[in-house]
Amino acid sequence: MQDFDILQRAYELETDPRTGKTMRVRGWEFHQVGHGVKRAEVERLVGEGVLEYVVKVAGNTSYRLSEKGTGLIAVQAQQHEASRVPADSVMSAMDLVVGFDDLKQAIAQSVEARRRTNYLLQGSPACGKSLILEGVRSAVPDAYMAFGSRTSGPGLSEALFTYQPTVLLLDEADKMNNETLAVLLGLMEHGEILETKSRQSRGIVLNTMVLAACNRSDKMPAEFLSRFALHAIFPPYTRQEFLDVCQGFLTRREQCPVELAGLIGERVFDLGLGDVRKARAIWQLMTAPTHDEVERVVALMLKYGTPPPEHRRRRPQAVGRLVGM
Repeated sequence: MQDFDILQRAYELETDPRTGKTMRVRGWEFHQVGHGVKRAEVERLVGEGVLEYVVKVAGNTSYRLSEKGTGLIAVQAQQHEASRVPADSVMSAMDLVVGFDDLKQAIAQSVEARRRTNYLLQGSPACGKSLILEGVRSAVPDAYMAFGSRTSGPGLSEALFTYQPTVLLLDEADKMNNETLAVLLGLMEHGEILETKSRQSRGIVLNTMVLAACNRSDKMPAEFLSRFALHAIFPPYTRQEFLDVCQGFLTRREQCPVELAGLIGERVFDLGLGDVRKARAIWQLMTAPTHDEVERVVALMLKYGTPPPEHRRRRPQAVGRLVGM
């Protein structure tokens, strides 16, 4: 770890609102400012006058930033504050997702605090996970999006070295390979990215939050799951929740009239046609914003489509004419 990284971590410890002034008063120990930091490194910074002792007795030595060290870190801290994304902005960016307000608030506050707090969102397709990721991506300028199904370990490592994102968004996390997993384990535990190519090594320590999404987690390694502060499992939608989601999504994202959005949601849910993406597909296949067009497209899907097993429900006994036609 570079000297400035140690000073930055010391500043974060001493200004963490969860500890108040206690960390500044009682000091911190050398191992608290970074994984692998040696006492000799911290002692050298004391000798250079950027750190000072709070306590120095046999078996108990603690440190804090000196006035000189605080001055060195002040400019960087101001830049850090200036680049902070307000939680309200993140919440607004996630407004396409209906419900889950407490979860969205927790994510937004973690983004604003810029702490390495990791989240895993799990649920069936089209339950809002990817929309949450997209919302955070639109609100955070230096967020980086990766997909487990098409991201290699070396590719992810290179992206982290290049972009140094404050938030890593990982969709399809249940489809990543072991190389990608190895990179994530180091990033999520200590913020470290280490790479060796052609007998040359490089490393970096990042303060990156991981926000991942998956359909299932039963095959994910325990050591990976344990690194998430919150593993949120999205429950299946009730009928009313599904209708609310369809209306919110279709009206805001697709500019579909509210009445038609509600009708599309009812048809998709009651006939077991699929998820919210299928509702969007109905709107995209329509040639006019009318009830008759909704029913025409629904009839077409019933005639030629096969809904996913998890979305099948009992269909009406007679399908000669759909309700409302």
